[in-house]
Order: sequence, then structure tokens, then C-alpha cells
Amino acid sequence: MHGERPVHKLLAKALLASAASLLLLATPAMAKDSGAVRMQRLYNPNSGEHFYTANTNERDHLVNLGWSYEGVGWVAPSKSGIPVYRLYNPNAGDHHYTMNAGERDMLVGVGWKYEGIGWYSSEAQTVSLYRQYNPNAKTGTHNYTTSGGERNYLVKVGWRDEGIGWYGVDPSLAPVDDFDHDTGYAVIEARMTLRGSGTGYHAKVDIACNGHPGVASFGIQYEHNMRYAHKGPGGTNSTAFLLENVMDHAAEAGLEGKSYTFIQNAQLGQSYLIRLSWHKDTNTLHCYVNNEEVFSQKTTFQSPFTFAVEGSVERNGDSISASFDHVKVKAGDGKQAYGYQTDDFGTIGYWNDSNDFFGLQAKLTNPGYAVNVDGPTRSNAFDASMTVTGTARLDPRYDWDTCFQLVEPTTGSKNRPLSGMVNIAQTQ
Repeated sequence: MHGERPVHKLLAKALLASAASLLLLATPAMAKDSGAVRMQRLYNPNSGEHFYTANTNERDHLVNLGWSYEGVGWVAPSKSGIPVYRLYNPNAGDHHYTMNAGERDMLVGVGWKYEGIGWYSSEAQTVSLYRQYNPNAKTGTHNYTTSGGERNYLVKVGWRDEGIGWYGVDPSLAPVDDFDHDTGYAVIEARMTLRGSGTGYHAKVDIACNGHPGVASFGIQYEHNMRYAHKGPGGTNSTAFLLENVMDHAAEAGLEGKSYTFIQNAQLGQSYLIRLSWHKDTNTLHCYVNNEEVFSQKTTFQSPFTFAVEGSVERNGDSISASFDHVKVKAGDGKQAYGYQTDDFGTIGYWNDSNDFFGLQAKLTNPGYAVNVDGPTRSNAFDASMTVTGTARLDPRYDWDTCFQLVEPTTGSKNRPLSGMVNIAQTQ
């Protein structure tokens, strides 16, 4: 994270000297694993280092410093008899992880900083963490993955296979990470299915600031040329999970203040549980697919918010058929002052499905229900259903990025998206 270049020769000697000990550590012990914790995987685009931590606060801090969050790397036991030690090279800004106490002590002796136990290796040896070494890198020299495909690809392009670094546990043992356990200040979730035809179409859930230039959406996008795909860690085919994060310069042309991240591949016609969550304490967005966090990113949001489900298409003649079921929203921190809920808690009113633009139609098929928090107007909304369908009708010289310049025929006004949407507002 800081510094200049690693001590490769000393590290190489330490690895060779500890090889026999590592083999001994690979023998299963009699003690049992205890608990399970998700290991967060991050990537530094400046140094090339991958970093791993069980601490979500540390993860969010690094995301705010510019690291890319790449989701859960594996699930580790909360405790076992085999600790994995974490060390930091202050000269190179690089981390190293080892189960070998001798290797740890040798590196400390030549200037590395010992940062304690990073996590534990599974004594049951259920899930292998493969270790690869990049002989050409100065930082980020090691990669750890449960994916045999990722390991084989890296070896093919010049990395060295160094066997198994440590072991994880069955991912199903990880704590529940669903909507009910989400600690975000603003959260929207929907079971989403996307179909369509033409050059591009998109189904998403939105969180938009009221009175402040900020809006984010997360969902599934098909685009025939994936023009922004280079900006994300994944999404190599034409359909992917996309986070749109529009911050300070929402009204200006170009990409300044806007971030479009294609996170990983998705499939048209498949149902996904999609969740977007904003955490007030760190000002970060968190994206979930089927209750697994896949990405997080810093933003510049301020409450209060409007929440929406939205379907959009790219050009004239493109069609969409998107469904959103079990839509849930919660807002505010729920804190009390003098025995009463604070005014920023919950949503107000009902879902509004009158936002139909350029030929696309949003329809509320089930209004769901509200959970009253502090009287009839302060509620959180649950289990609504919506659809967005239709074929775009607009000047073919414009698309979903430039349509805001046009007069939308139904409303007779400009600055309208090429979308249909259903929304609900946070109590103000």
C-alpha cells in the first residue's frame, strides 16, 4: 500500500527454508474447526497486490482509498489450530501470508512487520486455497484462489504454481448475509429477471439522493458491445452485473464523477436476488447477488433518498421485459431520540408507477405491504412486485446516454431517462 520494492531474494530463501515445515503443516490435525467467516478479497490497481481480510471495516477503508473490492475470496474457520500469519513489507508496500512460524520470524528479522493472525486454515482441509507466484512482479507477487480455472490461467501466462497455501471451509457454513441482517442505512432488494431484444437493455434497483447530485443503480445489463467492460474486474460476455455510481457531476456530459463497473457475468432469463446497500458510516455502496457480496465502492451520497426499480433500453426499437418480485426497501438508522424515531427513518406513501418514458411502461403488479415504524407515514416497504416492458420510441440519433436532451413525448419535458420505473421516497 506504501513503499517501493520487495525483498525478493530474502523472501525466496524464507520460502525454500520453510518448505518442509509447510508440508508438515498440511497434515490434518485432530482438533476441529470452529465457526466460519467470509474472507474479503481486494485488489490494488496501482501496485497489483491482492489483499485479504475478514474485517469489513478494513475492507471499506481500503475501498475508500481506491482499492477494488472483488467479493468473497473464500470462507475461513473463525478459529482452528492452524493460524495464518500476516506480514507487511514497509519498503515494498506488499503483504505476505504464511502458516509457518519460522518463515514469519525470519521475515520479521529482515525488516517485515508482523501484523498478527490474519485468519485460520481449516484442519478438515475442505476447500483448497491455491497459491501462485509472479516472478516478474515487484509487488503483488502472490495470488491465492479457490478456483482451479484461475490458477491454471495464471500459470499459463507465466505465474508459478506453488501448490496449496491453506484451506477454507464449506461456504455454506458462513453466517447469513441477507436483507434482514444488512446493516446499511439505505437498502433495496429485488428478485430480478431480465429479457429483451435489440442492442441493449438493463434491469436495476436504484438509490437516488434527494437534493444532492448522487444516484446509484445495480442490476443486470445486456449490451452488444460492452463498451465500458474494461472498467470492471469481470463481465467478459454481453450480459453482466453492473454498478452505476454517479456522484458529483451527474448533470455534466462525459464520465467525470461517474463510474460504470461490470462486476461479473450474468445470464438473461435467469432469476437473481439483487441487493444494493449504502452504508452511512463509510459512505460506501455494497452490491449483493443471491445474498453474496460481489462488489463495494465509495461514493459521495447524502440522505434522504428515493428508491426505485427501473428497466431501460439502449436505442430506438430496443425492447425489454423485466420482472421484479419480492421488492424490499428499508431506510434510516432506526435510532431513537427522546423515545421517538428520528425523522429520517422509513419510507413515506406508496409505490409510484407513473414514470413511463419513450415507450417503456412500468407497472406495479403487487403493492406489497408496509411495516409501520412510527405512525402511518414512517414505514419500510416489503414484497412488492413490478414489471417494466415495452419498445423504445425516440429519435434514432439518440440513445440511453443522450436522450436527456430530447423532449419526452408523454411528459413534454426534457431530462427524462430512456426507462420505465417504479419508485418510493424516504421520509424527510
